[in-house]
Amino acid sequence: MPKGKKRTPEQWLALFEEHQSSGLSAAEFCRRNDIHPKTFSAHKAPWNKENKASTFVKVEAQTPRQRPSTESALSPIQLSIGQLQLTLPANTEPHWLGLLLKGYQS
Repeated sequence: MPKGKKRTPEQWLALFEEHQSSGLSAAEFCRRNDIHPKTFSAHKAPWNKENKASTFVKVEAQTPRQRPSTESALSPIQLSIGQLQLTLPANTEPHWLGLLLKGYQS
């Protein structure tokens, strides 16, 4: 788009949706589409507030019928979020797991 030409709100919305589904970083998306990153960010901020997904992640706990006698007998923690699949040791600290999930959703 030539410098100085204004985009409509509908054009910005289409760009934000394209960026979201592209898997690219904002910087790379802007470079490929000849958009200044600060301009993109300024127009996207209100859209982000309106479309902010919940930061809660549904977790289902299952209680084993018998408690394992050792920590090594515990099943590993398996997470699937979209296309991300992650397996962690059963003794992963809950605090670290929370930071990991919070970082993924940022």
